[in-house]
Amino acid sequence: MPRLRPFRALSLALKVVRLTARGSTFVVLGNLAIVGGYVAGMPILLYAGCFALALPLMAVVLVRSRGSSLAVSRRFASPIVEAGTTSVVTLRVDNLARTSLRGMHWADGLPWRPWATASGWLPPLSARMGGLNRRSAAQLTYSLTPAARGVFEIGPLLLQSADPLALALGSWSVGSVTELTVTPRVVALSHSALLAQSGDGEARVLQRRSAGDDDDAMTREYRRGDAMRRVHWRASARHGSLMVRQEEQHSYPEARIIVDTRSNGYPDASHAESGRQPAGSVAAATRSPRFEWVVSMLASAAVQLKREGFLVEILETGPTQLAEASIVHRRASEEQEFLTRLATFGPVDTAPGWWGAPVASTSAGGPVVALVAHPEPETIAYLAQQALPGVLAVVFVVESSSSFGYFAHARGPARQSASDELRDAGWKVISVHSFDGISDAWELFVAESQAHRDDN
Repeated sequence: MPRLRPFRALSLALKVVRLTARGSTFVVLGNLAIVGGYVAGMPILLYAGCFALALPLMAVVLVRSRGSSLAVSRRFASPIVEAGTTSVVTLRVDNLARTSLRGMHWADGLPWRPWATASGWLPPLSARMGGLNRRSAAQLTYSLTPAARGVFEIGPLLLQSADPLALALGSWSVGSVTELTVTPRVVALSHSALLAQSGDGEARVLQRRSAGDDDDAMTREYRRGDAMRRVHWRASARHGSLMVRQEEQHSYPEARIIVDTRSNGYPDASHAESGRQPAGSVAAATRSPRFEWVVSMLASAAVQLKREGFLVEILETGPTQLAEASIVHRRASEEQEFLTRLATFGPVDTAPGWWGAPVASTSAGGPVVALVAHPEPETIAYLAQQALPGVLAVVFVVESSSSFGYFAHARGPARQSASDELRDAGWKVISVHSFDGISDAWELFVAESQAHRDDN
């Protein structure tokens, strides 16, 4: 998703000072007094008119000088939040000037409607003379609930102040923006029927023991740090070098989630201005309701399968965006890194015929889950290779709720529907729409896993 910056231009436009109704009245009366004094030859009216014009001018200068010596720092309760959850934002405003600052209204800039928080009141700040002065700083807090995933710029702080006579009103921005990373919402899902559970609730671990009396299968070369009690002398004599016994190997069953990230696979995508993320990766240039459903299911399913004990591998049909975060295992840091990468995960343009490095099919004891909307023929051909006998292969196809956007993709001869092609290739197809609940769709997957376990 693109980083949204619409408030930056708005904040610059708000660096203005305007006269209030009272100030405009002073200007009109001042001009009338000057004209009347000149016509009537009354110097007193000229003086009064000049004074009436000088007051709004001084008010404008006074208002414009405020806030220029303020320092603003912004802190989130957590710099990474989940979409739909509430986070507390704390602002610290310091008066660095040698003069006190009157109270004024404030609001913090937002990159989504209504473009700013509700107005609050900034208390008067005293001058900072020499050392620290508690009264020269104020702490402001408000709650923020981002509705969508992405990397957003929060701020700058917007201030609005008037002079003591309320002749001029100034609005301006202070401080810089602070980035907030919003990860996709992780929906709590039901436990699948893929793995037997032990008494303590942990998923069982696959044990791979070297078989029989095959010394070569049970040994490996000695490595620095290996205990001498593990040396296998008979194998060492045969190989002419020290060999040690291998311990029983433990590994976790693997699950794969294949997600279609090719932009041609999402005809409902609407283009937006693209940006670059701090890590250098290109943000998504499109927004698609069907892809947003895919991302939400991807996050929820990966977390659920990981908690069931699977080592989860994410495969992308387009250029990789997840990189090393595509493997989700037992460490919480891996899960957090994966969800953080999904904040900027989006459909990407892919050159015709491009497919990246080949990935072997798997039968590593776990399911293969695919998430697609309107996959291209080469994507379907790739998925057909992943549906191996004895492996639970389930694909979620996010169907379109309308025919809009399909005319541009309807060139050439009519082709069989993606659901039918995948079903013929051996996949269990679950058709959904972008407005369907993630947990409801997952229940269909749970039913498929139950049937697969019963059949095997």
